Amino acid sequence: MRRALTLLHRWLGIAGNLLFVVWFASALVMMYARMPALDPGDRLDRLPPLDLDSVRVAPARAAGAAGLDAEDLSVARVRLGMAGDRPVYRFRTAAGWTAVYADTGSPLLQVSEEQALAIASSYRAGDAPSAATAQVPLAYDGYLARPDQWSLQIPGLLPLHRVRAGNEVLYVSDRTAEVVMATTPGSRFWGTAGAVFHWLYFTPLRTHTTFWYQLIVWTASLGCVLTLSGLAIGLLRLRRKRSPYRGIMRWHHYSGLAFGATAFTWVLSGALSMDPFGWQAGRTASPGQQAAVAGGAVPLHRLELDSIRTAAGSIAESFPPREVELLQFAGEPLVLAYRPPGGGRPYGGSYASGPLGFLSTVQPFEHRLVSLEDGTPRRFGQPELLAAAAAALPRSNVVDAMELREYDAYYDDRRYRLMPLPVLRARFDDPAGTWLYLDPALGRVVHSENRQSRLDRWLYRGLHRLDFPGFYHRRPLWDIVVIVLLLGGLFSAGSSLAPAAKRLRRHAARLRRQEG
Repeated sequence: MRRALTLLHRWLGIAGNLLFVVWFASALVMMYARMPALDPGDRLDRLPPLDLDSVRVAPARAAGAAGLDAEDLSVARVRLGMAGDRPVYRFRTAAGWTAVYADTGSPLLQVSEEQALAIASSYRAGDAPSAATAQVPLAYDGYLARPDQWSLQIPGLLPLHRVRAGNEVLYVSDRTAEVVMATTPGSRFWGTAGAVFHWLYFTPLRTHTTFWYQLIVWTASLGCVLTLSGLAIGLLRLRRKRSPYRGIMRWHHYSGLAFGATAFTWVLSGALSMDPFGWQAGRTASPGQQAAVAGGAVPLHRLELDSIRTAAGSIAESFPPREVELLQFAGEPLVLAYRPPGGGRPYGGSYASGPLGFLSTVQPFEHRLVSLEDGTPRRFGQPELLAAAAAALPRSNVVDAMELREYDAYYDDRRYRLMPLPVLRARFDDPAGTWLYLDPALGRVVHSENRQSRLDRWLYRGLHRLDFPGFYHRRPLWDIVVIVLLLGGLFSAGSSLAPAAKRLRRHAARLRRQEG
């Protein structure tokens, strides 16, 4: 048994320890840097002012021009903004985004090179264009029907126009006629050093989703076998609490004993993050639940231009809206707008997942929500939220409901503070053990949990991020502990590379002698 374990660990290590070195090193980077993403605050600051006077077409007519049913549940979101100097409706359906000009009602079929350059120029100018910004020329860099390295995470916005402004690269969506991604040399470097290497997120691999998925699951599974066999051998080889090895292998022995268990939990939780058992422990309410809380699809046929202008005028008393979203709660049509933060970037990393997801899932900026029925500001009380929650799960009962003014173990964003507070948490007695978190400021389900997702929270966030109550948010203690563990794992994996290369050279020499 010891011999079999030794051979298993040796050859798995020769095959995979370089990958372990990459995983540990890239994890150090990912503690502080992620994949490039469009900063929501930057985006809001750079939007052109919304010209409602030029809007001539009602939402229902615009949806019809795009071939959408105005009463179809597939119309999940409606945004009204600008594409250059023209107003445009942006409809989100199950098939993705569709844009229709709000001045003429004609669908936006394709963005030209000139339009892409104009949209990118408007984005770069923003509110306060600098002399340096104005001097950097824009250059059209290609039309992307398939994602490149930095647009892999926004497939629903393809095709894309890539525009270069010096070292900065902007991506303009052909579907929505807006900048949806921006990268700089720094964000590309750290994105590569961190997420790309850690997730093996290279474009040729990631575009073959099934192959990439199987590769991650199987390499992580073999990594679990490698770490467990190493721990077993390390314990079996101890003699009077001392290692029998010499040189670098002695340090590999000791470091493996010290950091092998942590390495195993990290690799195991990384494999579980790929959902190999089909748990599908999502934390987003289903489209049906969202529609039930809203009271049905966005009521495009009830959205009149005069009402939209009145609501926008009410918002303008606080700040001029640059983009509005048309939505509803419990059947009441509403208009939502966010105040641009004015150049402030309140967070330095990743944020809500999905393209432009912050408009529908988080509340990072000051906003105004106004009723289209009477133009008054709206905020929802607990009875309204509970009734909406009950409509989301009509065959279940609410076990208890609680207003949370602080994050709990499952609804938690202490690092970036993007998920809104306070929220109402409603727990149900359905077989899945569903918990819904509703935002009283927006009238939306902003988070959802079930038994599987709660278990997944501890198996992934607990084991992979060491996200445990009372520890994860104690900075810099958490940083110090994780960095020490990562450096220990990096040393343990790296210390085997030279002996592995030496062993491979010996085997190669033996094979050459046998062939001779």
